[in-house]
Amino acid sequence: MPSRKPVPQAPRWSRDGDVGNEPRAENPLVYRAVLPIPEDEQEQMFAGARACFTSWLESKDLATQLSSGVHRLTDAYTLTVTDSYDTDGQQTALRLRLRENKEDKQEGTWQTTLTSAVDRESKAAYVGVDLEHFPSPGRRPITPMPPRLVREIVDHFTVPDGTIRLSTAPHLIGPDSVDLLMSALTDPTRQLPLVLAAEPSNNDPDWERLLTRVARNLVGIASVFRLEQEAVPAFQDEAGDRHDVFPGQLRTYLPDVALGSAEDGRRHRLLTYRRLSDPTFRNADVRISMYPRQHAVTTPQPALLAEPAFPGIGEVLKDLRAARSQTAESPGDETVDFLRAQLSKANGTIDKALEELGEVASARDLAERSSRALNGQLREATDRYEDEIADHDATQAQLSALRHQVAFLQQRLVEAGRAADAYTPPVEEPAPMSFAELNERVHERMPHLLLTYDKGKAADLDDDMKSSTWASKVWDALLALDCYGASNVGEQEFEGTFRDFCEASPQGARTYPLTRVAMVESDSVRNDKKFRQQRMLPVPTEVDSSGKVFMEAHIKIDNKGRTAPRVHFYDDTAGATGKVIVGYVGPHLSNTRTN
Repeated sequence: MPSRKPVPQAPRWSRDGDVGNEPRAENPLVYRAVLPIPEDEQEQMFAGARACFTSWLESKDLATQLSSGVHRLTDAYTLTVTDSYDTDGQQTALRLRLRENKEDKQEGTWQTTLTSAVDRESKAAYVGVDLEHFPSPGRRPITPMPPRLVREIVDHFTVPDGTIRLSTAPHLIGPDSVDLLMSALTDPTRQLPLVLAAEPSNNDPDWERLLTRVARNLVGIASVFRLEQEAVPAFQDEAGDRHDVFPGQLRTYLPDVALGSAEDGRRHRLLTYRRLSDPTFRNADVRISMYPRQHAVTTPQPALLAEPAFPGIGEVLKDLRAARSQTAESPGDETVDFLRAQLSKANGTIDKALEELGEVASARDLAERSSRALNGQLREATDRYEDEIADHDATQAQLSALRHQVAFLQQRLVEAGRAADAYTPPVEEPAPMSFAELNERVHERMPHLLLTYDKGKAADLDDDMKSSTWASKVWDALLALDCYGASNVGEQEFEGTFRDFCEASPQGARTYPLTRVAMVESDSVRNDKKFRQQRMLPVPTEVDSSGKVFMEAHIKIDNKGRTAPRVHFYDDTAGATGKVIVGYVGPHLSNTRTN
């Protein structure tokens, strides 16, 4: 395999901060809906919540015992009902919790909690539903459908999100109702994501089925709008080219949309019709719902739901002490029947206390599992935050230096009588907003690269909230590799590796930050059969007869997190193809830190 590039020796140790797919406990909270209840429906809120919960239990063929306390419905199902009242006897909160033990099926434990609370002074009221999954040992959490309970609640109450009402079916938008969509899209009081599906130009049953599944997966955590084909041009005119959609596309708009802002446009994930129609894009409805689900479970609950005052085991123990005191203080000449009645009452209270204590112990165990998972997520978030700060500081320093250089060069041009050239910005194509878009544009833009990477694996990165940022960084990395490839065409060839090229920063050349470029892997990766095999990536047979080479050179797109994308490449500029071969764009490959 010819190459004139010197290959440095692998270091004996590595300070690579890669985290990749580091195993950790997952957050058991897999679904959360926070549903505000309008003032005119608050008087019947608790009764309505109980009715919805009862209907849901009946759909599972379970007994509907909604009196306060712990109810062992079956060997697998446990229901806990808790009410809270103010000093005037008015109900202020309700909690209904159904726990299902499915360890016998290796599914672990499922816990669904409905919490409803009202503040009489502020007139704020909510019904919240949390779904938690505690997997069996060695198993991973399952991405479930939203509980049918949420559909019951959304259909029962008028649940607002800004100017619109949440619904279990998509809102239909025609040419005459685009203003309604724009009002909902830009409403500053909107709290939930808005998913907009633009009808395709042809009759596509698969697209129709996908939209049905998407709406079902997003009930309670997003609003879904269906934009009729005839209304697409009107919406494009209103939204502008930074926030528009085309026929067949689906876009998720987060809250606080800023129309006209290119930076804001990148926040709102867009899926093209080609991507949605791709047969390799499996479980599209689940993957589309990932953004709203993550938004829902990471958004803090209203204090009214997070901190309701429910009586706990202390109240039961208080009743037990009162019964005991009453028995002890009873007159000595009381009849045996009275004492038996008191003893029976005390035993009943004791049984209730023991039942409550058992439930408290089970809840404590699940809470400890949640705490461990959240602590792990906190550590990861802190690491990523620190890395983002360092990355931002480096970018800011580079930006300041470039601004100073631009100002200096502009002044020189003005002095040379070329003021028009000094202040005429170059035409710069925008970076792609997704990996699906990057895959479509990269071939035409970068003639000095040979792309053998798996486009499907790259496009899967779009499932992450940071996908638009990563796509932009990968685009910059590929532009730098293409520029390096171009520097080796013609009479004046660059002598050195891609990293040397980035360090030299030839005038007018695109480069990539040195700290993000690695030309070798550690010994532990090189010498491990599994790790090495993952980095045997595709090349033309004229490069290697096996059709693969070991691509250890890589660019680090992100240093923290379980995904931490990488671009692996092989320098064949002095070989058979005369190009840089990009063999991998995707999540961090395995190393000693990921297993």
